[in-house]
Order: sequence, then structure tokens, then C-alpha cells
Amino acid sequence: MTKTLTLPIIILLAVTLLQVFGFSRLTLLGVSPDAVTVFLAFMSVFTGQRKGMTFGFAAGFLAGALSGNMGIVLLTRTIEGFTAGYCHVPENSHATMTQKSRMLYLGVVLASFTGNLVFSLAKNPLGEPLLYRVFVSGALACMMNLLLTIAIYRLFLRKTLSE
Repeated sequence: MTKTLTLPIIILLAVTLLQVFGFSRLTLLGVSPDAVTVFLAFMSVFTGQRKGMTFGFAAGFLAGALSGNMGIVLLTRTIEGFTAGYCHVPENSHATMTQKSRMLYLGVVLASFTGNLVFSLAKNPLGEPLLYRVFVSGALACMMNLLLTIAIYRLFLRKTLSE
């Protein structure tokens, strides 16, 4: 394993554990902020769609094993990594810091909405109306994850992206 993969794998483990045992308990109308989606969007936007999908698969495997929903969580996380990869900013691009941050925000929103859509279609179909699960909880999840991303960007990533 190379040095370039060691730190992201450690961060993935920490974020997944934080999500399963921490953030998942902070709910508003049944929706909680998703730190794993934010991490997957970051990895997909800045390292590419393939690595984002790979990290999504790993995050889904780990979170699924911890939560007991292996199949749907695995599928959801892989799709989130794939979807956020559409906003990929190549390393050799001459994108400004503002352009990079906008692509990160767009990647988080796309990953949040598609992940929520897939998960909503698979979870308890008799519990809530489908339109409510898709649009209301999807929009709320997107806003929560976007706010989490903005906070993380302002606190930690601003200097990293400017380089």
C-alpha cells in the first residue's frame, strides 16, 4: 500500500465510525447529516470517479457491516462515489479555489440526493409516502450535508484547495 492511500483509508475508517456511532443519532425529521457522503464527494471530486467509487464501496462495506444493512448501504455508497465523480477537478487543471469549492459543493449535493433516492426506494415502502421520502428527506439531507461541507471547507480545506 502506498503512502498516498494510507491517510485516506484512515480518514475513511474514522469518518465511517463517526457516522455510524455519532451523526446517525442527530436526526431532524428522520434525516441526519452524512459525513461519509461528504468524504466520498471530496474523494471523487479531487481524485476521480473510479477512486470515489472504490472508496464508496469500502465505506458501504464497513458501514453496512456495522449497521446490519450490508446490501443497500454498499450500493448507496458506491453510487454516491460514482455520482460525485461527475464533478471531478483534475489535478493538473488551472481551476481557481472558488471553482474547486463550487465543484465540491455540487458533488456533495449530487451524491446526497442520489444516495438518498436509492436508499429511499429500498427502505420501508409502507412507512412514508414515496414523494415525501424522495423530495422532502432528500432536500433536507442535501442541505444538511451542504452545511456540513461548508463548515469543513471553511475550517480545514481552504488552505488545501488553494495549493
